[in-house]
Amino acid sequence: MSMDHDATAQEMTEHPHVPANPDDPVSQGAGRAIAHLNADHDDALLDMTRALGGCDEATSARCLDADRFGLTLLAATPSGELAVRIPYEEPIEDAEGLRKATVKLAKRARAILDPQ
Repeated sequence: MSMDHDATAQEMTEHPHVPANPDDPVSQGAGRAIAHLNADHDDALLDMTRALGGCDEATSARCLDADRFGLTLLAATPSGELAVRIPYEEPIEDAEGLRKATVKLAKRARAILDPQ
């Protein structure tokens, strides 16, 4: 899948990222990656929320923040919104680590939801 630069730019404008922990180096630089996740990978975020976040009732999810230890997602449910924390398998240090960790989470979630 290729990156939709227009959708990512629009997401960054409509929902600018504010790091939850400004001292965390991953959170500081995660704005574009978060916008990309929300614009192009909402299906993977929903899978993570349901399979790894324990929120089976989620109907959609968006990423609010990413830090060295995991993703913070906002799940929409029939009863309202719920913050869901999805930890990585191991801490990361930078944007490249964020991409790799997020891909691992998406694959793990899909394997749980569709074990084949």
